[in-house]
Amino acid sequence: MLTVERLFADPPLITGAPQQVQFAPDGEHVCYLRPADDDRERLDLWRANLSSGRHECWLDARTLVKGGGQASAAEQAERERRRQFARGITAYQFSPCGRYLLLPVDGAAHVLTLSNMGMRTLTPPETRQTDMRFAADGNSLCYVRGGNLLRCDVDSGQEQALTTDGGGTVSYGLADFIAQEEMHRFEGYWWSADSQWLAFTRVDEGTIPESLRYEMDAERISVIAQRYPYAGAVNAQVSLLALHLATGTRHQIDFREAADDYLARVVWVGRRLVIQRQSRDQQRLDVLAWDPATGEMDALFSETSPTWVNLHDNLVPVGNATEPGVEQFLWTSERDGPSHLYLWRDGTLRPLTRGGGRVERVHWADARRALISGWQTSPTEQHLFEVRLDGQTPPRQLTDQAGWHEAVVNRDGTRAVCRMSSLTQPGALVLVDSDGDATASRSLLAETITDDHPYHPYRSAHVTPTLGTLTAEDGQTLHYRLTPPAGSGGGRAPVVVFVYGGPGAQRVRNEWPALLPQIFSQRGFGVFELDNRGSANRDRRFESVLYRRMGDAEVRDQAVGVEHLRTLPWVDGNRIGIFGHSYGGYMTLMCLMQRPDLFRAGVAVAPVTDWSLYDTHYTERFLGTPADNPDGYRASSVFQHIDGLSGRLLLMHGMADDNVLFTHSTRLIQALQARCRPFELMVYPGAKHALHERHVSVHRFNLMLDFFARNL
Repeated sequence: MLTVERLFADPPLITGAPQQVQFAPDGEHVCYLRPADDDRERLDLWRANLSSGRHECWLDARTLVKGGGQASAAEQAERERRRQFARGITAYQFSPCGRYLLLPVDGAAHVLTLSNMGMRTLTPPETRQTDMRFAADGNSLCYVRGGNLLRCDVDSGQEQALTTDGGGTVSYGLADFIAQEEMHRFEGYWWSADSQWLAFTRVDEGTIPESLRYEMDAERISVIAQRYPYAGAVNAQVSLLALHLATGTRHQIDFREAADDYLARVVWVGRRLVIQRQSRDQQRLDVLAWDPATGEMDALFSETSPTWVNLHDNLVPVGNATEPGVEQFLWTSERDGPSHLYLWRDGTLRPLTRGGGRVERVHWADARRALISGWQTSPTEQHLFEVRLDGQTPPRQLTDQAGWHEAVVNRDGTRAVCRMSSLTQPGALVLVDSDGDATASRSLLAETITDDHPYHPYRSAHVTPTLGTLTAEDGQTLHYRLTPPAGSGGGRAPVVVFVYGGPGAQRVRNEWPALLPQIFSQRGFGVFELDNRGSANRDRRFESVLYRRMGDAEVRDQAVGVEHLRTLPWVDGNRIGIFGHSYGGYMTLMCLMQRPDLFRAGVAVAPVTDWSLYDTHYTERFLGTPADNPDGYRASSVFQHIDGLSGRLLLMHGMADDNVLFTHSTRLIQALQARCRPFELMVYPGAKHALHERHVSVHRFNLMLDFFARNL
């Protein structure tokens, strides 16, 4: 029987599709990161020869010289925002010129010269840098140290400080907390295509009132002075500057219309800097272009919505990027409901795709065609498509295997590598050749559970989940994934609902699922997952149902799922549990409190309990501010529904959580105690929001199994 201890032990049971796949500059290799066999938390750099199909460990992370000192607060925060918890080689970048490979390890910039395989460490010893990236010409690096932005010449190793007054509450070249956590903008500086200009941010968190947060670990309690932007309160002050490297001329770019506008995205298109400005209420997104030659700002177009405008990274330049007069780019918009592809040219947006489905990501484009990821028939699968820029030809699907594909495209758009998996395929790399009208694909790597595979001892008990659909109260389609209990023990079985339920996420896919449901299945539980309305990868109508009121329609949709479970002959409808983390923890509480007739027991991990305690950008996108929507905040709080709780509850939280603050749970603890409501509690000293530490994972999932065994 599969155990939690084995699930988190080495070697990993399932390696899955490789991470951070990239084409090497030679065009003959594909590189990727994969966990070491002897340490799942260490990533090494591998490469595959496209001609021979041979895979080799190219760079072992243990051979790299370590940087000095403890990770800075900025590094730790960025890793938490990116959910990056591995060690070793966690990122790599080939220089645009194709001469170098950058390996940021332990805060140091290691550079490999590809022609002779010579390795150098460019950054000074006993220092730590963050956000290390090549300039567009590949001859220099930029990075941030001590709140200041520095440039380093790759050949000489000579550093140049581009800013000097960073430190304290001020930083240059770094994305602020809100940008990283909620806007998914991790960059704070941007090189022009000719490497003559560098645009960068200046962030001053001194505008945010300082609040005290307590981090409790096993040996001490630390009082952290944190500038957390609570919903309805002030944000950090973000400025945008541009530096001309040759002359040292610096420009302050006034991109705001209102004082509290957000800097959403920045990218160079030709000679102009294209800026996306989002209003504080997130109902308007303006796309602007700043010309460094004249200092003029032009408004290109705007996206508006009666609810909110979703941000994306699909502004992709097309054609000649350096000559004036040919400025054009691709863009995705939900102005007609689903996300479709548009071409901006000569001051207008022209649609390139229509109808249903969704364009999720633009990978590459030239003047004739684009390669994009998305779906046409079902949101449970993602595929690679070719779209002609004439706007007349229907998109052509390039991936033919059923499943979920995440593509990386080479520089000339003739090849793509897809990380692929399905309910029956743990992970694979598929090479897609697309040139002209013909498409050919072949497998570069496929994980097969052979006799010597780590998962082989458990394969016979593995239960393949099934996908299905239900109908919400408004007629929209809900997708679910169901893992029944292993074996046929007879009688009716309990089911645990694994829920997230919040915006920006999708659980139900035709991909190899996490193995935790298998542990439950082998112990006699069914596991049910449903993407309620409000979840991602659908359209504006599907998402916007939770606008101004959260934890309402989502709960009704999960109830539809449970009612379906109760019709199945093997399900005991009186023994339904629920588990979730973060928004899923919030959903666990709301389901237990609003539908005690359906849910008998639940485990809420790091739950939001009161949205006024959460941050500005995320919360206000859906609820507005506490001042303009007090009724919505009240109705969306678990405390409004707490008297409905009658089932068993296990509450878990990390005691150093800097995202969903531990205060969410302490308030709930006090409210439950005041009502003499019994509940169980487990806290994890020193753990942050992800609760990613191996010993924490083993303990909490074993505790969860015990809880559901006792109560279901």
